[in-house]
Amino acid sequence: MRDMGLLGTPWGLVLFYSGLQAPFTVFLYTGFLRALPRDFEDAALIDGCTPWQGFRYVVLPMLKPITVTALVLNTVAVWNDFFTPLLYLSGSAQQTVPVAIAGFVGQYVTDWNLIFAALVISILPVLIVYFLLQRSIINGFTGGLRG
Repeated sequence: MRDMGLLGTPWGLVLFYSGLQAPFTVFLYTGFLRALPRDFEDAALIDGCTPWQGFRYVVLPMLKPITVTALVLNTVAVWNDFFTPLLYLSGSAQQTVPVAIAGFVGQYVTDWNLIFAALVISILPVLIVYFLLQRSIINGFTGGLRG
């Protein structure tokens, strides 16, 4: 068995996905912040806030919808990834859910009952998070459409 160092561990995958999803998240935040009027920060500065206080008390609460949207989109992308964990965690005791589900498929025998039960179980955490954060997600998607 080959030694892949940190990348062959679950923490290595966290580091890998952080680097992979960072550009997408920066793109979302940049688009959202560019659409945000500068007047809010200017009003906070006129009221006596420092620039950091203006960001903390005015801009940061407005970032909640895009933060939830980025969180959900990145979570779904990482949760559904199959190929990366298959490459980096093959031969180890740790597996992700999609790789474990693929283990139910054999060359000669496929147990469809186990596959579909595992698919239903694997989609439940993502659905629960989506339904809990549904309002914030919709606000994050439509945030740039408001005039």
